[in-house]
Amino acid sequence: MFSNFEKSFCLKVNFNHKKHMANNIGAGNMAWFKKKNDGKIVKNKKVKLGFAFGGGALRGLGYIGVFKAFEELGIKPDYIAGTSVGSIFGALLAGGFTSDQVLEEMKTLKFRDIKNSRFIWKPSNAENIEEVLKKVFKKDIMFSELQIPLSIVAVNIRNGKEVIITSGSVAKASSGSCALPGIFTPVVYGDMHLMDGGLKNVVPADVVREMGANVVIAFDVNRTRGIGTDSLKMLDVLKGSLGIIMQANVEKKLEDADLILMPNLDRFSASKLGDIDAMIKAGYDVVMNNKDEIIRLISSRPKLKIYKLARKYRNARLKINAKGKTEDEKPVQ
Repeated sequence: MFSNFEKSFCLKVNFNHKKHMANNIGAGNMAWFKKKNDGKIVKNKKVKLGFAFGGGALRGLGYIGVFKAFEELGIKPDYIAGTSVGSIFGALLAGGFTSDQVLEEMKTLKFRDIKNSRFIWKPSNAENIEEVLKKVFKKDIMFSELQIPLSIVAVNIRNGKEVIITSGSVAKASSGSCALPGIFTPVVYGDMHLMDGGLKNVVPADVVREMGANVVIAFDVNRTRGIGTDSLKMLDVLKGSLGIIMQANVEKKLEDADLILMPNLDRFSASKLGDIDAMIKAGYDVVMNNKDEIIRLISSRPKLKIYKLARKYRNARLKINAKGKTEDEKPVQ
């Protein structure tokens, strides 16, 4: 048990990992640029690397470039968390897909197979996303079958609470995480009605930290989500309003990240398919432009984080099993 002083101290700490890591990096801690004979980076044995993939709809195609860059560096995460489109690409990475394989799958994908309605009063069925993912994986893959531990973030619209899904069907969980209000229907998952996780946690750096990562790299492919819209069309107004709401929770969640990578995808629409090659290049470039910092983070021996103590006093989230119940088998209301 911890004393009241320890509890108070942990809750008041400003979890700014950039500052914390900067203080940790010194001549005594640095294992500078350890490389294998093939030139790829050797991660410090103490490092547990977590990737947090944020939402951004079609701008998520930039994640293919992110995958490619990390493949070239020879770096793989130990944990992955994803929200909305980030849950799709997180699932693909956790399932062992390479950047080339993901690109091939995306080229065969028809956007109308996912979003087949243009009317706000008749949203597209989010189960379309589920079926596409089943087709990509060639089965209804379970979390337990993935190569890397994965957490998918969604919101239960019945009570407004954030939920973290770590077991059951990956495709169904991801479809719930992508179900943007007004665009897709809610996904029935046990007793819950799941909708886009971005309503509560757009870039789930805190989630992957809680999974066990002691070095967290967060990816945000939608830098312009909070700027609103000049359009008076109802669908554009809805999207702009949701973006403003989502942006409000981003900064607090990103305090758990050691490094935040934001590909320059501003010129691409989140709802209309753009130049895929250019989007991939943007994702690739943001990693390579920050290569030295990435190497420094994963080559350094991480110090004991105050997170380990403070996590015990955070607001508990609901970890959901395949039946839509909490881990202690109590139904989620």
